[in-house]
Amino acid sequence: MAKINILQWLYKHSPANFYSVTDDGCTIIKSINNTFSGYKYNKIFVEEDLNNLRKIIKNFKRFSTISVLMAYFILIYGVVFPNYQILNNLYIKIGLIIFAILLPFLIMAIISKIFEIYLIKSFGNFEKTHFPCKNLIENQSYKEFKFELLKIFILLLTIGGIYLWIGSPYKTSLNLINNGKYNDAIKMTTLWSKIIPIDPHWYSLRGYARFYNGDYDGAIEDYDKAYELRNDEYKSMNFDNKIYIKYFQKKYKSALADFDNLIKNSENEEKDSLLWDKAQFLYHIGKYNDAIKIYNDLIIKSKTDKIYLIENRLYYERAQVYASIGKEKEASADLKTAEELNLEIEYQNSIPEPTILLEEI
Repeated sequence: MAKINILQWLYKHSPANFYSVTDDGCTIIKSINNTFSGYKYNKIFVEEDLNNLRKIIKNFKRFSTISVLMAYFILIYGVVFPNYQILNNLYIKIGLIIFAILLPFLIMAIISKIFEIYLIKSFGNFEKTHFPCKNLIENQSYKEFKFELLKIFILLLTIGGIYLWIGSPYKTSLNLINNGKYNDAIKMTTLWSKIIPIDPHWYSLRGYARFYNGDYDGAIEDYDKAYELRNDEYKSMNFDNKIYIKYFQKKYKSALADFDNLIKNSENEEKDSLLWDKAQFLYHIGKYNDAIKIYNDLIIKSKTDKIYLIENRLYYERAQVYASIGKEKEASADLKTAEELNLEIEYQNSIPEPTILLEEI
């Protein structure tokens, strides 16, 4: 049974194995971007030419790799991230995926053509052919190949070690906040918001740190950004946090305008939940009559909306509002109705006051 040397097999299919000599005295130079094709010359290259080729091919490969990485960097940070809304369009999304797949092949084809021009100028015309994967191993190239593998291995170990040492950037940012190191948390989340600008976590965490650092406008801006980017169960938390900041600053009119704008652009069920939040907010800023009007509508809607509205809880909260304006009769009636509904849901808590929440990642 034949034994396989993995390193040698990898070498034969790697760019380091850049030339082959045929039995009839020809030299085949491997294509820099296609390990199965090559350029055939009807002569044996001298050592000086091979050494020059080794250096040139290494530079071409590096240039090819850097070009592909830079192209993806520009595509992601120059096109996708600044215009992430376009990904909502299915055809644009499919087009971008196809373009991203074809992009490296296009770049490599251009660089390969430049390499072919170099070969013609340096060694004359060639014949395109299949590059033979023979058992011959050229010592110097094999040593360089193993050295390159060692560098990659060390790099991966270093990255892994740094990650284990520093930890997840999410957890690190969260720990900085929990320890009251808000400036450091802002620096960390700002850095990662530059690296992955469509991840809402950075803005949520930075918004929290900015608030406790006294930068209220910056915190509101971050929570708006996080709300815009999120599409999960934590989405509303970012809006609620923004409302809290305005409540904390006593910017009640601005907070109510935010409620009205979001309610106007929401679906029916989500609108009910936002109206409930607005009613609670109105209660805490002393606009009791406005709160009662919303509770009246929500209690009617709760007959059909069993997902976002809890009927006995609505009665219990309206009772608190009635009690605040001295309408004890109406408050008692609502409390009685809440008890009679008996929906087996805990409801006897005060109307929750706006608060700022930190997402546990």
